[in-house]
Amino acid sequence: MLVNPFLRTLDTLPHTRILQDTFGVLQERVVDPLAPARLWRVESLFQPLPRAIGGVRIKVCDQKGFISFINQRDFEVLTGRAQPGDYGQWFDGEYVEPGHPDWIGFFADDADLDDDLCDRELLLRGDSPDGVLVPPLEITRRVHREPGVDYEELLLLQWDYDPDTGIQPDPRVSTIQNRWIRAELTRTPWNRTAALS
Repeated sequence: MLVNPFLRTLDTLPHTRILQDTFGVLQERVVDPLAPARLWRVESLFQPLPRAIGGVRIKVCDQKGFISFINQRDFEVLTGRAQPGDYGQWFDGEYVEPGHPDWIGFFADDADLDDDLCDRELLLRGDSPDGVLVPPLEITRRVHREPGVDYEELLLLQWDYDPDTGIQPDPRVSTIQNRWIRAELTRTPWNRTAALS
């Protein structure tokens, strides 16, 4: 087991859902059982959200620069921390194997993508005077949303403040959708995409 998220306090970086403790899994590699040519590397961990399967969320990036997320239960199976059929005390259920109807695997929803964008913002803020992001600023990211759904998108920074409160800079994940707009979205089949140079 990676961690029991219900018995331990999971501290996050301020204004984010990014976990401070990475439990020693950063840079760990995971093979995608549904697409064995795809090799994922752990980039960061995020606090649980209320979902059917709770637990820590793990952000991963593959060899072509696509990001995705994997839930703690499935990550534990893929990394040998648990075996299908084992009882998972932290989620009160059985671990399942890839291909099982309850298997989720690599998947990213809107909340995950907000967290990824917040993670990217932190890096940009580290290179910016006073941590303020100044338009024009753009991010291109490759996303693996679910099996068979891969795309590339261009995100543009509108501003780095909260129009309601005047807070500047505004590093909160809760307001990240106010700061960025999607300018382009292009379906990008993984097997026909070159690696990033």
